[in-house]
Amino acid sequence: MVKLAWCLVVVAILAVAIALAVQPAAAQGRMQMAQQGQPAGQPPAAGEYPNVGGLRPFAAESNYMSLPGYLRWQVFMEQKVWLSVPEAKRIVTEQSGK
Repeated sequence: MVKLAWCLVVVAILAVAIALAVQPAAAQGRMQMAQQGQPAGQPPAAGEYPNVGGLRPFAAESNYMSLPGYLRWQVFMEQKVWLSVPEAKRIVTEQSGK
């Protein structure tokens, strides 16, 4: 029973350490966006989105995702901001010219 208690204490300490390590990285991403003139948590301007209009949905080139999903993922990877699904659909429609 004592071993179980110690294991739980060690797991709790590791969880806190991981949370503290991740927090500065998130803050740094917000600071970089603020330094670029963008408010933290705001998506980039319309012309700054990755162009997915020429890609095929659910193919290897779009990482087997829908085009709005792939655009959302790309924007998150580059800007650390999630686009809403309706916004991503609108951008994909504009990019594909439909």
